[in-house]
Amino acid sequence: MDTQFHAVPALASRRSLENDLDRLLDAATEATAIFRAAVEAYLTAGSESACWSLAQRISTQMCTVDELQQRFATGTRDATFASGTRPGMIEPLNAVTGLLREMRRQITAFAVESGFSGDAREVPAYLVTDLQELSDAVCAAVDELIEGCRPCMLLWGQPMCVGDDLGVSWYESQADRLSMQLIKQIFADEALDLKVRLHLAQVVEEVDRVADYAERVDRDLRAGRMAGLATRASRDSH
Repeated sequence: MDTQFHAVPALASRRSLENDLDRLLDAATEATAIFRAAVEAYLTAGSESACWSLAQRISTQMCTVDELQQRFATGTRDATFASGTRPGMIEPLNAVTGLLREMRRQITAFAVESGFSGDAREVPAYLVTDLQELSDAVCAAVDELIEGCRPCMLLWGQPMCVGDDLGVSWYESQADRLSMQLIKQIFADEALDLKVRLHLAQVVEEVDRVADYAERVDRDLRAGRMAGLATRASRDSH
């Protein structure tokens, strides 16, 4: 009876943590959608007000992420689970939040540039489709990372799926391929001023960097998860 009594608050605490984490990751998914929209606005020379609106939107999402992350961190410190362990999610969540901050930085840079360049900010038409495809691959990599952080895999003992053909690394490799292709096209176009070519190449590298960041976080998260499962298996065998 005493065990059952203690199990009820433990279950409630677990569900509360799970709910906070889901809300945090939902906010992160929304931030990724905003990033995609910001790249689209940049490619189509969107208005300064539209670019700043997107910068404000991702800042609002980051406030939500920061608040929920703090609640989650406090909850995991206070919670006691049946296994006697706490979920090792704080470090991965810090890394995901760092990735979102990088995306916010890029969106803000797009908005600042729009204020200086106005309608003169123009990406050559032949690059637009490939840049949009690069943005799609980058955002898909981030979305895969975020889904990999869902509670069903990371909080309650299930191993992460491995060997998935369309995971973070697959989308990151697609982003690398597209970014290399774009940079070659940019520098091969002698009709463009060298300063313009350098700037466009930097934009490509900045966008691609988000996918690289996502892959690093995913790799570290998987390594930590496997180490945790191995420790639990060793403890359970004794």
